[in-house]
Amino acid sequence: MKRLIVASLLLAVCFGSMAFAAEPAKDVLVLEGSAVEVGKMWGEVNKESILKAYNAFLARAKDKEKELRNFAKLSIELSGKIDCPYWIDELNAIADTVKIDRELYIAFTFGRYRDLALLYKGVGCTSFAVTPPATKNGQIIFHKTRETAPDLQAGYLKKITDATPGGKKPYKFFGEMGTADTGVSFFVNEKGLAGAADVPSQWQPNEWYVEPYKGETPDVKPPKYDGFMNHYVPRYIAEHCSNVDEVKAVLHSFVEKGYIASGKWGTNYLFADARGKVLQIADNCYKIVEENMDPALVKGGKTYKGIAFTILRENDYGSPEDALIDNYGKITVELVNSPKVSKHPAVWNLPRAQSSSTFLIDPKHPDKLTTIFVTLPAYGYSIPFLMGANATPKALMDGTVYQTQKEAFRYSEFYEAGVNDEWRRFIYSVRPKVEKGEDATKDFNEYFLRMVNLVLTMNK
Repeated sequence: MKRLIVASLLLAVCFGSMAFAAEPAKDVLVLEGSAVEVGKMWGEVNKESILKAYNAFLARAKDKEKELRNFAKLSIELSGKIDCPYWIDELNAIADTVKIDRELYIAFTFGRYRDLALLYKGVGCTSFAVTPPATKNGQIIFHKTRETAPDLQAGYLKKITDATPGGKKPYKFFGEMGTADTGVSFFVNEKGLAGAADVPSQWQPNEWYVEPYKGETPDVKPPKYDGFMNHYVPRYIAEHCSNVDEVKAVLHSFVEKGYIASGKWGTNYLFADARGKVLQIADNCYKIVEENMDPALVKGGKTYKGIAFTILRENDYGSPEDALIDNYGKITVELVNSPKVSKHPAVWNLPRAQSSSTFLIDPKHPDKLTTIFVTLPAYGYSIPFLMGANATPKALMDGTVYQTQKEAFRYSEFYEAGVNDEWRRFIYSVRPKVEKGEDATKDFNEYFLRMVNLVLTMNK
């Protein structure tokens, strides 16, 4: 009780110190509309960081313009083949708004990660899902921590309203990635499907905090560069799949048709849906090399159903699995999204821990009541908000939250517990509206902005 009182007082002080008199329209952006409209908005908000990343990319890829333009043409062709020509419309609108070359920007955004186009060498990420029977009250939880080379990060809600050539409209989704392009590292969509793409443990360098991989190392031979990297495959799935069965069909199809690329490393994916089903699936670009439905954690000779990790990490502080095992059958999202699990020091590496999110998927109202705890960078305070919002605070979209928390590096589990109390209070108050079918979009948007401003204030 003392903790709740003190935490509430802290939040009251923080809220009181913020200037909420400003019109929300000046602080948020609704990334909803045609691909051209959404692209223009993105270009206006992130113009400076787009130019910086784009120019750095071109400087490192000097004397490769012909190859980049060929790669852009291939990316345009493949986007059409998978009924996503609106991706190109969005990218063209961004390029026009920022006043850069369309083809070269397309080559940049499809090829900037990993070793696909000379710029990026990845390190690896960690994803996991925790579902019944491991959780309390049937909670369905998904988490991803992203570790890469430093890059300004953005989180946002997006819904493209263009219909595909096949007549299907893309789903609304929350995605996270760099501010300079439109792929996603991890997502949850309005259907309650969450997913992430990682470098499999067998492709990751063995570092002091990663449990050594004991199996074969199936490198991608020859390296494959023609196709979609693993920041656009998740975006396709976010916009076009509603459950893990559909995901499995898509990935098999993409591999068989040669649409997937990753340079010399393959990709390990993890997905969870609103039914509590989990899919772990990996490819080496040329074929699916591993596939597990509802995988279980095995540790100490025991099997724990409902806990699935892509990569096991451990250091002198122990491992994130320890707290989950200790609380098996009563695991909550607050435990998962804490220094005992998702913020465990074995999971993130300070220089590279770009971002993370913990999703609590609501099985009855995934489009409204799924909660997203987004953390930029991965060791900072988490910002909880719900899928029922449609307006993303610009500070989350343009890298302000990321840069502020990265520079401040202030974190207290005690204070974050106070933020969690605010989330509980809000979700309990808004749930009856949703269940009655009332429009609560304004409530969701106001709460989202309030939480972003609160976390910014907590870092001052």
